[in-house]
Amino acid sequence: MADPPDPATPGTEEILDKANALLARHRAARPSTRGEPPADFPVLTEILEDATAAGYTEAQLAQLERDLRLELLALLGPEFERLVEAKVHDRIGSKIDEVMGLARKVLEAEVRAAVRDALAEVISEETARLKSGG
Repeated sequence: MADPPDPATPGTEEILDKANALLARHRAARPSTRGEPPADFPVLTEILEDATAAGYTEAQLAQLERDLRLELLALLGPEFERLVEAKVHDRIGSKIDEVMGLARKVLEAEVRAAVRDALAEVISEETARLKSGG
């Protein structure tokens, strides 16, 4: 007898719905460069219904679910990496600009202070030399 499904684990139907929604968003985000699949091209829910009708056990369906997850991750992983890298690159660029601007301000202030101190010392030495007569 098969173990009852874990309530914390999403059901196969829920996972397939989420996968279909994710794929739909992914397709909508970029223009299609290829034609639509043939009308008889099966979708995930049809495959699952065929698998259920074929009499797969709960364990086999769970394995199918794991396999589908892994396959989806393998297919979508590179695209996710590209999207994350693009977002991180944009944020890092602005943060680098911000840090460089702050560093420039700090260095300018330090240079001004050093020049001001050096001028004050030179003026003080020259004033002392002139007072001493020469």
